[in-house]
Amino acid sequence: MASSTLTLYGLGMVAFVVIACSAEEQIPVLGGWQKHNAEDNAIYDELAHFAVSKQVANRQFFDTVLEIVDVESQTVAGTNYRIKFKITESTCPVPGVYSKATCVPKSREIIKDVCTAAITDVPWTKVRELTSFTCEGSTGSP
Repeated sequence: MASSTLTLYGLGMVAFVVIACSAEEQIPVLGGWQKHNAEDNAIYDELAHFAVSKQVANRQFFDTVLEIVDVESQTVAGTNYRIKFKITESTCPVPGVYSKATCVPKSREIIKDVCTAAITDVPWTKVRELTSFTCEGSTGSP
């Protein structure tokens, strides 16, 4: 009886592994980074604009987000996001107040840089923090 229970348990585990390995979608790893479609949630755009609004050093005009390229998130005590996006110079001067609605691109044809922002968001405490901002080109600075 014990050996038949053990055999059934073993077959169940094998079936689980086969199904898990053949699934088209990635199985989430608790606390691991998960990729997302950039168009799936408006918060990705909101967070990218939040990150860009903090970048004022050595700028006469705020940059603005042209396109989100890649999004990853990690659920911890809140959510960590890594968002990669294309930026260009906006019409809003520094110093001033950045707004996604009013700080529109001077030109949609000119990509100034491709940047990645790491952001921690804890909505229930209303804490949102930019933890890292790096750009691929020479014009980007944290």
